[in-house]
Amino acid sequence: MSRDRHIPFEGATNFRDLGGYPTRDGGSTRWGVVYRSDGLQALTDDDIVRFRSLGVRVVYDLRRDDEREVRPNRVDSLDFCVMTPASQAGAPPIDISSAGDERGGEQLLRAIYRDMLVYSGRVIGTMFSGLSSPPGVPAVFHCHAGKDRTGVVAALLLTALRVPRDVVLDDFELTARYRLREHQSESLERMVDRGMVMEAAVGMLGAPRWAMAETLEQLDDQFGGIDDYLLGLGGLDADTLARLRAHLVEIAEPTS
Repeated sequence: MSRDRHIPFEGATNFRDLGGYPTRDGGSTRWGVVYRSDGLQALTDDDIVRFRSLGVRVVYDLRRDDEREVRPNRVDSLDFCVMTPASQAGAPPIDISSAGDERGGEQLLRAIYRDMLVYSGRVIGTMFSGLSSPPGVPAVFHCHAGKDRTGVVAALLLTALRVPRDVVLDDFELTARYRLREHQSESLERMVDRGMVMEAAVGMLGAPRWAMAETLEQLDDQFGGIDDYLLGLGGLDADTLARLRAHLVEIAEPTS
C-alpha cells in the first residue's frame, strides 16, 4: 500500500510517519504507530484537531529545558532531552565558531551525533522501551527542526527494526524536502548572532547523508552494532528488544 509519510500541519513542517519501510527479514514498519517531527509549539487549533485524529498517546520532546521554556509544546509531552547526558558527563561543548565553511558546519553536526551516540544510550533505550508496549504507541518524538536529535533517534530506531541502512539514510535526508530555507531563517540568524560564519551555519542546517552514515558506522565499530548498543548502553533486555520489533514491524503473510 502506497501512502504519503509526510503529514502536513500549518505549524509543523517535518512531521513524518515512520511506517512502510522494508525490513531485512521481509517485513515492513507499521504505519500510524511512530512519527518523527520538528517542534510542536506552533500547532494551530486546526492542527490540534488533526493531531488528535492520529491517536497519539505519547509525545517525546527531545529538546533542552531552555528550549521548552521559550517554546512550550501545545500538546502534553514527556521531557527526554538527548543532549543533557553529554554535558552531565563532562563532554566539551561544541565550538560553533570553529567552523569556517559549509563542510565545517556539517562536521559540527557529525560531532553532535557522535556525542549523542556515546552519552545518550540510556535515554534512547528508555524511549524504545516505552515504544515496545501497546500503551506506548502511537507515539511521536521531536526536537526543534526534527533533523539532528530526532534524526539520530530515528536512525537508531529504524536500524533496530532491521531496516536496510540505505533506507535509513534516505529517511534522514527527507528533512531537506520538507524543512526548507524559509523555515530556518530564525535558526540561521541565531547561529550567526552567536558567532558562526554564515556558510557554516548553512551547513549545520542541512541533513548531510555522510554525517549520519559515519554515525551508523560508529555504532558498528565502537559499540558492536545496534543490538549490543541497546542491550548495553541502552539498558534494554532481549525480551524488550524483541517486543519492540514485534510491535513496530508487520511481517507479511506467506502466500499460498
